[in-house]
Amino acid sequence: MDMRRIPKGSISRRTGVAVLVAMAAAVPAAVGSASSPPGSGGGESPLAAYGEDPSAADPALVEKALGPVEPSAAESWDIVLAAIARADQDLDQATIDKAMECWSNQECDTGSGGELVMGYADGGGDTVNVWRGVSHMEAILQALTYPEIGRIVSTAADFNADPEVHANDIRFLIQSGVDFIVGYPDVGVALAPAVLEAEAAGIPYLSFSAGYVGLPGQDGALMPGEDYTSVIGEDLCALGDSFAAVLNEGVGEGQVGMLGGTPGNALSLGWQQCTVAALGDGIELVNPPANESSTTGDTYWVNTMALDAVRGLLTTNPDIRGWAYEYSDGLYTALQAYDELNIPVENLTIALRTDEQTLFCDWVDRAEPSYNIWYSAGGNFQSRVGVTAAMLVLQGAAVPGEVVVPHVMRQVTEADCDPDRVNPVVSGTSLAPDAVLAAMFAA
Repeated sequence: MDMRRIPKGSISRRTGVAVLVAMAAAVPAAVGSASSPPGSGGGESPLAAYGEDPSAADPALVEKALGPVEPSAAESWDIVLAAIARADQDLDQATIDKAMECWSNQECDTGSGGELVMGYADGGGDTVNVWRGVSHMEAILQALTYPEIGRIVSTAADFNADPEVHANDIRFLIQSGVDFIVGYPDVGVALAPAVLEAEAAGIPYLSFSAGYVGLPGQDGALMPGEDYTSVIGEDLCALGDSFAAVLNEGVGEGQVGMLGGTPGNALSLGWQQCTVAALGDGIELVNPPANESSTTGDTYWVNTMALDAVRGLLTTNPDIRGWAYEYSDGLYTALQAYDELNIPVENLTIALRTDEQTLFCDWVDRAEPSYNIWYSAGGNFQSRVGVTAAMLVLQGAAVPGEVVVPHVMRQVTEADCDPDRVNPVVSGTSLAPDAVLAAMFAA
């Protein structure tokens, strides 16, 4: 592999951007002129000038990915819709084979002959977490819709506890000559120096799943839109308020616990801060964070660690009546603690972000009417939004520093358990087609 550093303003990068600009200039005026999607502000989207068509987003795919949401501000919502518009579910075998090649190897040639190189930097990785593997695939599938992208280079830190491993992945992508980087910064602020190096080299860095490089207000945090290009994800405080509302209504009075992901990640910190503040007077949080800048219930989004955390909290607090967590499948494993300790799942309320089928089918099997689950969305498709936003940035389009993905809480019903799901650990809201999932998880 060529490890030579590609300096800012290199010929390959300038050529790629020139190609994009030329293609944008050639976009017919009719693109994006169909009836405007909700929240687009009416008329033709400004993104039509850059080859994107938010109005082409299939309403069924929007509903699948997000549920019955209210659109976010038009400058965000149009980018979200433009990304979903490219989520073509009818893939030919050649495209599936190419996607699998790119997913299975650190580097691949897309076969398009395009000048641009996409970098993908995951603090987790395909082998440590199904959610990460699916999000990686969604980014690859999105990249394959752009003939301008001729190569994809991917890295995975595999939840390594050493922040330098994560930072060196970014530096590796810089040296590999990528034109933009999409990823998730699990180590938060600790990734800041490497992200600044990428931006200084003229390489836009865009994170998804509300992956702030340090939550705004934290010491050392970078500002999206200023220090790095953009972050894609939910309004974390609104998500935290939603979690609190579910617990306040479902529990009323009693004890609740919170779980989070990797220490230092901004997703957990963002919603936990606001959940804590919004819990009702009758709610007792059994594991409050040490301070407003720290998270509680760190599990690294690893199922066995979630089990250990819940087992430990239940041992001393057997009357816990509610949980808030981002990760449905992790809580599915953690519920084993209830069985081990002979604690019934009665009068239990759970507020979640993702929607892995394992927990939902287990809920159906338990058939306990006083046990209720609420969830938002898996969010895997947000990596697609990162790719589309990056391609817009490379053409000079105005992309907000925070591309807000709207959310809504939905109560789990029997219909949310799909026994025919290709892999029960894949979020039901993922936009990766079943044919691709079958290839990914054939083993």
